[in-house]
Amino acid sequence: MLIGFLLSDGSIYFDKSKQTYCIQLTNKVDALLEKFKDLMQECFGLNNPSYNKCSNALSIRFFSKKVALELMKYSPTYRTLRFPTGIFPPAIIPVEILENPELLVPFLQAYFSCDGSVLLDKRTSHYRVEVACVHPLLRKQLSQALSSLEIRNRITLKGVVIGGKANVRLFADKIRFLDESIVCNSTSKYYGIAKNQVLAKILNSSDTQSNHPPAAVSLAR
Repeated sequence: MLIGFLLSDGSIYFDKSKQTYCIQLTNKVDALLEKFKDLMQECFGLNNPSYNKCSNALSIRFFSKKVALELMKYSPTYRTLRFPTGIFPPAIIPVEILENPELLVPFLQAYFSCDGSVLLDKRTSHYRVEVACVHPLLRKQLSQALSSLEIRNRITLKGVVIGGKANVRLFADKIRFLDESIVCNSTSKYYGIAKNQVLAKILNSSDTQSNHPPAAVSLAR
C-alpha cells in the first residue's frame, strides 16, 4: 500500500538543503496523508514527519536515507513524469506486488485512491472508473494488474479505464477505494463524499455501461 501511494502521489528525492533523502506524499485529503503517516511508522518506525503547504494540497515528508534506499530496491525511482529530455524515468510496479494478489489489492487501493476517479461520459451519461497515469510502462502494468484480477479494462493516453457495469462492480468487489478517499473536485456534485459511496451509488443506478473513453468529465477525483 505504501508503494501504491508513492507511485501515484508520492516521490523520493535527494534534498540538497538537508543533505539526505526525502520520502514524500502530496495530497488534498488529510485522512490519506494520515494513512501514509501510519504506514511509514508501521513499516519503518518513522514517526517524525514534517509538513509543507503546496498550492491547494499538503505534503507530508519523512527524511531518511536508509528508508529511501530500502524503498528504491523495489522501484529504482518513484518519479513518474517525463524528464525535460522527453524520456520517462524507470519507475515500475515491483514484481513482488504484481505476482501476489494479497499485495496487489492494497497497492491498487492506494493508487486508485490517489489518482482514480469515477467518470461521467458527457455524451451518454454513463459512468466508469479511471485511473490517471501518463507513464507508459506503469499504464501497461496497471492494466495487467487489473486483468490478473479478471477486471477488464482499456489503456488510454491518459490512464486506464474500467468500463461496463459488470467490470465496475468487480472493481468495487475486489479492490475499491480506501475509506479515507473522498471526492476533491469542487465542481462535482459529489464533492466531499467518500469515493466508495459514489461507487455504490452508481452501481445501484442503471447507467453504468461500457463506452469509449474520450469526452469524459471527472465527478469523483
